[in-house]
Amino acid sequence: MRSYWKSMSGDSLLKLIITVSAFAIAYEGMSQGVMGAVNVAPEYGCSERLQQRMGFMDANGVVIKPTLQGGIVAMYYAGSLLGAFAAGIFSDSYGRIKGIWVACFFCTCGVILQASAVDLASILVARVIAGIGVAFIIVIAPAWTAELSPAAHRGKLITLTFLANFSGIALSSWIGFATSFTDYAGGQFRWRFCFATQIIPVVFLFAGSLIIPESPRWLVKAGRKEEGWEIIKKIRGNDDPTHPDALHEYHEILAVAELEKEHDTTNYFKMFLGIGSGDIHLGRRIQLAFWLQVLMQYGTGIAAVVVYSGTIFRTAGFDDLKSNWLSALCNMVGILGTAIAAFTIDRVGRRRTLYWGAISLSIILFIIGGLYRGALNNPDQATQYGTAAAAMVFVYVLLFSSSWLMIPFIYPTEIFPTWVRAKGNAFGVAGWAVGYGGGTLLVPIMFNGINEKTYYVFGAAMFFYIPIVYCFLPETSGRTLEQMDMLFASKSMLVWNEEKEFALRNGELQEMLRAEKVIDAHGEMEKGPIFREFSR
Repeated sequence: MRSYWKSMSGDSLLKLIITVSAFAIAYEGMSQGVMGAVNVAPEYGCSERLQQRMGFMDANGVVIKPTLQGGIVAMYYAGSLLGAFAAGIFSDSYGRIKGIWVACFFCTCGVILQASAVDLASILVARVIAGIGVAFIIVIAPAWTAELSPAAHRGKLITLTFLANFSGIALSSWIGFATSFTDYAGGQFRWRFCFATQIIPVVFLFAGSLIIPESPRWLVKAGRKEEGWEIIKKIRGNDDPTHPDALHEYHEILAVAELEKEHDTTNYFKMFLGIGSGDIHLGRRIQLAFWLQVLMQYGTGIAAVVVYSGTIFRTAGFDDLKSNWLSALCNMVGILGTAIAAFTIDRVGRRRTLYWGAISLSIILFIIGGLYRGALNNPDQATQYGTAAAAMVFVYVLLFSSSWLMIPFIYPTEIFPTWVRAKGNAFGVAGWAVGYGGGTLLVPIMFNGINEKTYYVFGAAMFFYIPIVYCFLPETSGRTLEQMDMLFASKSMLVWNEEKEFALRNGELQEMLRAEKVIDAHGEMEKGPIFREFSR
């Protein structure tokens, strides 16, 4: 079964890999979206029979302990912080496929424990374990996809897998909406079934991981060059050993792997501080991966818009039933936005996508805040203001998912060397956990203190992101993963200096490759004089 991929064409194999990766991201989406459906289930918040289930609702279904409710959600992100760094070490040491198997184990345990939880203590443990599982998925699946994707379409292929993210969130929303009409098993079925449905993508992910190949870049790094060449030859050349794209990419992988040998071991502390990384500048890359996620998950205001979308819908005069299905429909708009990103993110580039996204999202956030205030100040016109604000929520989700959503997930999979790609991506996942987990806790506090001005704060922040992107985030679109070491080789962290150093070093590398002999069937490459000079 592990050799099944060898019978496929290169294009078919790449599509299979994207599909399997999509199942991983679908689980991540469902595990995020499920709490929106579960938290409104009365039997989950406060069981009348037990007098207390999780303890954050009263007997009438009113939330009386919002901090406890938010804390249960946040435990998932605490588990993700732990799981992210464990996933980085495991995946870089034992490979991407085995890392996916570990993810499936933790995800399955998390699903079972959440669906069978009986009290607060059990759900807290279940949420931590579920968070560990999803961290393994986010650390490994995008990086694994990036390592198998052609440079010109890498962003598109990773984004296509993330179509499953909003699909999973939307599916959980609709399942929650459908089960809200039943009181079967005293109301327990409603929330236990929502948790249990998360197992569906996990089953498909595990089955798919049995028939797809390992990352060729990881195989070369592990010394298994023949296996790596076989995969590159299949995906890039459709089994043609003389295909120029396959040969050139494999030449680059071997050359850069040779240059990276001197850095082949490191730990998270050294990585974070950049100790011993020399021109690799790991510390600089880690800061970019971490803070880009924090800025997206919290700083864009997505938490404020999504968490309070129900409040905005109710301000428009919509009843609970209509507000619930509108929230689910809003998540489906995210699917459309992600599809748009898939076909623009490589053509437009990472930097320009962040530029136009920051400007448009800032405008929408100010509009939402103004309309929300208009509804509060003019109760007789609350329906008109509220309806307009609700429409802006849909526009916001569309623009967000087609611009800022994807790049913080793509960027960390591109900028780190193969030998620490999963470890580097772990810092990106840590930023995701801190940003989104912090947002779920801090946004309610902000709304309680400054109300609609919360939207103005995030709207203003988006404008400040533009110079940050301009100065510190170099463009990665269209560049191979092996070229990233040269992109970050400059001693200066300013983009224009990094680009100058990249042009110089990449020219030297391409000259070196032209001077080398063609790789033989064993993946060996004779070191010519230029290679020896370049390696000093």
